[in-house]
Amino acid sequence: MEGLISILKTTVHNSQLLVKRLVAYQKLLAEPVRRAYEREKMLVDITRLVNELGGGEVKARLEEWLQGERTGVEEAKNEFRFEFGKQLFQGLAGSGMDVKGQLPFLRCGLFSVRVDFATGRATIFWGPEIERLKTGVPLEPFGLAKLLRSYQESLEKRAIREPEEFARRLFTAYRRLCGNQGISEGERVFLIDLLGEMVFLMQPEGFKVNPVKDRFVEYPRIRFSYDLYLLKRSGVRTVEGRQIRLAVANFAATAEKAKALWVPDNEGGEGTHYSYIAFVRAESGGAGNPSQ
Repeated sequence: MEGLISILKTTVHNSQLLVKRLVAYQKLLAEPVRRAYEREKMLVDITRLVNELGGGEVKARLEEWLQGERTGVEEAKNEFRFEFGKQLFQGLAGSGMDVKGQLPFLRCGLFSVRVDFATGRATIFWGPEIERLKTGVPLEPFGLAKLLRSYQESLEKRAIREPEEFARRLFTAYRRLCGNQGISEGERVFLIDLLGEMVFLMQPEGFKVNPVKDRFVEYPRIRFSYDLYLLKRSGVRTVEGRQIRLAVANFAATAEKAKALWVPDNEGGEGTHYSYIAFVRAESGGAGNPSQ
């Protein structure tokens, strides 16, 4: 008797869970395409509960329904992918960010996006898939486009306006770094080490007197990268009789954030990873190209 009671309790419990899942699934059908991946995930749970039912007509009808829904979900997923790309393109229209590539990986101007349809989330990168900016972004194309626009607008708003002045600040930071590291001026230093000096020089006097969070001025890698791009684009090559020389990173260093920084070459998303920077005397450094 106790065994029968236990079986019946389990059956009732599973049946109640199944009803809850079916009711929740029915709500997803209000937006069958947009919620396609949620439907797929829930169908797995429903299938498990159906398999635990005994035989009979109810189970047979549920299995038939499941088969039809699985087919419908695959069709909805294909439609969702198509609509996602189309709507993302519409959301970025007029932003200057060209959308290139093929899902699940897209290049959007100076940014790139890796889409994970299975989890319903996306990851945004600066340049190629190394400099991660944000993960877990919901797969809502217009919301994603809005976020990309906000990154672009923030960069443009805070970007350097006077390349010559930026070059002088770079040189000042470089000379400080050479002194701190005990190396001769003209030698190469890691670009990321130079970023640390740049951040120090940007701090207001109030922060230096009392270095608290509220007084700290941020200068993220992405802004440094964008400012270096604008400097290259400006044509400014020398400062105080020194030529700016950027050294391209080797392949192994490109994946190490402490050893390389991606800098755009153009607005289309092409770019170069650099590891080092040096300021060499113009007469000994040759003319023209700021990288070596």
